[in-house]
Amino acid sequence: MWRRLADPKILVLIVGFLVVWQLASMVTEPYTVPRIGDVLAAMGTTLSTPDELANLLTTLARVGVGLVVSFAVGLGVGLLAGTFPAAGGYLLPIVRFVQGIPSLSWVIIAVIWFADVETRVLFVMVLVTLPGFALQTYDSYRAIPPELRDMARSFRPTALSMFREVTLPAITPGLFTAWKVNLGLGIRMVLIAELVGATVGVGAQLLSAQQLFDMASVVSWTLLLAFCVLLLQALIDAIEASALRYRGAGRAAARRRPAPSAPAAAKG
Repeated sequence: MWRRLADPKILVLIVGFLVVWQLASMVTEPYTVPRIGDVLAAMGTTLSTPDELANLLTTLARVGVGLVVSFAVGLGVGLLAGTFPAAGGYLLPIVRFVQGIPSLSWVIIAVIWFADVETRVLFVMVLVTLPGFALQTYDSYRAIPPELRDMARSFRPTALSMFREVTLPAITPGLFTAWKVNLGLGIRMVLIAELVGATVGVGAQLLSAQQLFDMASVVSWTLLLAFCVLLLQALIDAIEASALRYRGAGRAAARRRPAPSAPAAAKG
């Protein structure tokens, strides 16, 4: 991530954006385009004030808990549907139906059903992000070549060994993709859920800033959350690179392997 930010083209775009931002803030009202200094001051206040920092950490904790629960359930559903086609015939239509329901509808349902804010947030997070984990797991499992599974079964492995040596390596790349997609989706859903009834969290602070026309705080909270997402994405990328390092080694070995010589011309 840092190497991409150090790209000269990216730096030019960032500097150009900051210049346009500063110029726009000089000819508009603060509640329309805040000054960069005001936003930086608001970010500093958030990071240095325990109560303000608790709002950011609370939102991130809600995202983390929701994604972990959704991942555990989605992984089980995807593996069950892939392993037993009869079960998949019942589970997959339900998962796809849940995926087709608008996210805002789940928020409204959660508000009506649950009085506790944490239950609302967890409910919305799981219902919105679970289909991604379940379907990605199912598709990755079904992509395993039948010949590979048959060869592995010839060694009479235990169910745990079969999962560890064949299934897990095959579905791992898809699981990392699902985590990357659901991380951004989860952040957005937690914010929407926090806007309704929550008193702690970034969503609640954004609602308060909107009511006060405090655009500097709105931009400050937005940027802080965006930076956190970038850091989490970088962490997932690092874990993925470590877990799938064999792919890089395989490509390097293929590059070092000499090209086959051209077949000798047939003699007349």
